[in-house]
Amino acid sequence: MLRLFLGLFLVMTVGLILALQTVERTFDALLDGQMQSYNQEAVRGQAWSLTEQLRGLDGSARERQLEAVRPHYGLGLTLVESDQLALTDQEKAELAQGLLVIRDQYTQFISRIDDGPQLLSISLPAEPSLMPFYIAAAYLMIAVMIGFVLFFWVRPHWRDLETLRLAAERFGDNDLSARIQLSKRSNIRDLAEHFNLMAARIEGLIANQRELTNAVSHELRTPIARLSFELDQLKQQPDPTQNRKLIADMYADLGELEEMVSELLTYASLERGATVISRENIQASHWLDSVVGSVALEAEAAGVQLLIVECQVDEVRIEPRFMARAVINLLRNAIRYADERVEVSLVRTGDHYEVRVNDDGPGVPLDGREKIFEPFSRLDASRDRRTGGFGLGLALVRRVSQSHGGQVEVADSPWGGASFRMTWAHVD
Repeated sequence: MLRLFLGLFLVMTVGLILALQTVERTFDALLDGQMQSYNQEAVRGQAWSLTEQLRGLDGSARERQLEAVRPHYGLGLTLVESDQLALTDQEKAELAQGLLVIRDQYTQFISRIDDGPQLLSISLPAEPSLMPFYIAAAYLMIAVMIGFVLFFWVRPHWRDLETLRLAAERFGDNDLSARIQLSKRSNIRDLAEHFNLMAARIEGLIANQRELTNAVSHELRTPIARLSFELDQLKQQPDPTQNRKLIADMYADLGELEEMVSELLTYASLERGATVISRENIQASHWLDSVVGSVALEAEAAGVQLLIVECQVDEVRIEPRFMARAVINLLRNAIRYADERVEVSLVRTGDHYEVRVNDDGPGVPLDGREKIFEPFSRLDASRDRRTGGFGLGLALVRRVSQSHGGQVEVADSPWGGASFRMTWAHVD
């Protein structure tokens, strides 16, 4: 706090002194003519009275007259020769017009007595000997008052900044829950709120990273263990027919690993905001036909009827690759659990588009409708790969919808199964 206080104190004090000096000199220059006129009028009467008393006297008589009247005026009165003053042309002209010549910052006045070379110099009394001390004391009082006011202004700022520093230090020491609570009157409240948002975002990213790391390590063990087992079997299997079957299983496991890595990379890219969403205007019906067509064979193999029941939109503005991936994940999820049919539609409600995917499967329990959108989460932990997946598909759907300014939710379909609704904002 001391460094902050001293820095501001020196800047404000020096700045104020420079400002006062600048203002004083500026107004002295601007008002010089008016001040000269004012001082001429103020001294003109006394100068006239003195010159009237001196006019008509010779040099020695003038000196005696000044000695006689000097105690009564309280002014410095002297007789000077014009050639001793180095008068300028303007000063000579002023004297010729009967005006007073003013010098030394309005403290000396020179008046003509008669047509002779001798002039009368009138000087104001000297300032008190302690005037420099008084001026220094005045500036010191100003500095003390500035310091007093500045201290009470700096103290709450320093206290809040110290709170922010300590929170940042705790956060840097791996206390990711460190947050700042400041008064509503604090001038750095907005900064504190941004810090809290940043801290929450970082905490969430680190937690998500840890969760993904743990989940990925768990998910990778199964196909890797199967590959190791199949390689051991391949070494011990003399039958070529069985070898081909083992090799086919190994290719299936490799495909599973490749698909998992692809899903994971896409999810991680969207999660950390590394992917720029560049929207394009896409013809809606053609895009939806191509997306549904990409999973048509899977639906046919599963004995599920896949239909587009509605497309109310002529054109959509989306990032086609990620949005297609999200819709495909919804369709695959529906096909996996549907009994006989899956229906998909694309509609627009207000400023939002909505893709609906309905199936006639078992549906999603109420207590699991939020959990299924978390990465690597499954409602049925006992199901195998034939009915399961990696737990990334619906998490990826949520990230894609959020990146488009929307959301995804699940409810009951008209046939008792699941109804997934993914919405995103319309952007011009």
